[in-house]
Amino acid sequence: MRLRSIAYGIYLALSLLLSITIAAIPAIATVLIAYEHIDFQLNRIGWPFVNIENFIQGAFGEILPQIVYDRFWFIVFLPTVFFIGYGIFLALLAIMFRVSRRGIPFLEDGYYPMETEEWLLYEYYEVFYILFPYFGWFFSVFFDVKPRHLWFGAKIGKYTVIGNGRLFNPERTIIGDNCWFGYDAIMSGHVYEGDRLYLKTVKLGDRVIVGANAVILPGADIGDNVIVGANTVVPKDKIIPPNTIWVHGKAIPRLDRQPEFVKHQVIGGPPSAFPEEDRAQKAKSSDED
Repeated sequence: MRLRSIAYGIYLALSLLLSITIAAIPAIATVLIAYEHIDFQLNRIGWPFVNIENFIQGAFGEILPQIVYDRFWFIVFLPTVFFIGYGIFLALLAIMFRVSRRGIPFLEDGYYPMETEEWLLYEYYEVFYILFPYFGWFFSVFFDVKPRHLWFGAKIGKYTVIGNGRLFNPERTIIGDNCWFGYDAIMSGHVYEGDRLYLKTVKLGDRVIVGANAVILPGADIGDNVIVGANTVVPKDKIIPPNTIWVHGKAIPRLDRQPEFVKHQVIGGPPSAFPEEDRAQKAKSSDED
């Protein structure tokens, strides 16, 4: 292994450890501050905190250890304090991971032979994005969504829902407005081809629906109003024209199935469910006038 790869590998390990340590310090401090001060501050307030604590002590007496009464409100609010501290930890960890990733070279789009070991730099670069949800634990469901992808470099339009889809390379992802991903749909900006790594940005237009378990490979350029069928593959560098359905390796034109009254409705008003009755009512109003 080349010296440069070893050096970046050491940097990766140290930056991960340093990021975790720095992010943990404020979180631990939050718990310790609550341990030292929360009972004192609540007892200063008096009612109802003092009354509740006295009631518990009178009811259970020596059944509970003395520390329960000494740190009663800390124990009561321990889950809340813990989750606040953990939230601080995750927020700082996200910042540290993003900063640390800048120390790894970013590879431009193109082919990279395996013997050059450039693929290792690519893997190092992606580690921070991939590892972050594993630190989420209870919060992990919130980190495999749009904000995380945006934080690590993805460009995602308004009202787009990634949901249970997977973006393998956020820094090589451009998604338009009002798109939707089905379960386990994959959008990847990289692919290994024999002894080469291929990297290229993937682009989705507006109002694209990606079906469940579909796979979109690097360099794909998908137009507006496209449906990518479930369990289908969009090959690398494939251009799919707008207003089509991609299924079985073919782009099939989408049929316009909108009702006639929707296509010809007056701009600015909602479509009516009963156009014939509306026209009759308008005619009646004109006759009365």
